[in-house]
Amino acid sequence: MNKEALIEKYFSHQLSDAEFNQLKKWIEEDELFKNEFYQQLEIQKTISEANHSQIKERLKRLDNRPKKKNIWYLYAASVTILIILGLLFYKPQQELQGIYAENFEVYPNVINITTRSGSDKENEAAQAFQYYEKGLYGEAVLAFNEAYKNHPEDYLLFYKGVSLLAQHKTNEGINVLLSYDWEKNQSEFAEAANWYLGLAYIKQEQLSIAKLYLQKVMASETHLQIQAQNLLKELD
Repeated sequence: MNKEALIEKYFSHQLSDAEFNQLKKWIEEDELFKNEFYQQLEIQKTISEANHSQIKERLKRLDNRPKKKNIWYLYAASVTILIILGLLFYKPQQELQGIYAENFEVYPNVINITTRSGSDKENEAAQAFQYYEKGLYGEAVLAFNEAYKNHPEDYLLFYKGVSLLAQHKTNEGINVLLSYDWEKNQSEFAEAANWYLGLAYIKQEQLSIAKLYLQKVMASETHLQIQAQNLLKELD
């Protein structure tokens, strides 16, 4: 599929998992495609939110003014249009950080670890979750990492990623959550991983990528579906 068709499918909410991954890859690796995608986002945002009303009205008033040869007139008109566009598209960093803080909370421990057999696997995982539940996320990261090296279970990687995000180590958390193919392996943590990736990219102010992950969560049938839908509305 060519890039233009992929962008069109994104805006019509028809992307498959494979197409979603391809779109994300092109955004991250192809600067020209990234710029084109951002331009389309801006166009769609303007149409949906303002229907060009503010811009059209301003241009109409400018066109009706007496024409001047002074170049400063053209400069002032350009600046005015850019200000209007900026007001439509700009979401302050402080606002994004607030949205992140309002929506981020550590995922509850849903893994039942029994240590009755005394196996190394159970002891390592149990220790990691003890740190996690006490809010000792630095120790939890180390323990989850050690447990995953010896017994690579997906939930150990997931909770390691969340622990990193809880320490505000956003880049590291993203890298951990991206290191596993949750959908391909049909992990029960797939939607939760996408939710936290969406939040992490909001904190990084990469809204286009954040929305890709949140749209996947919204399309799922999990307890996070409504939260993702509400968050997407807040970001628009």
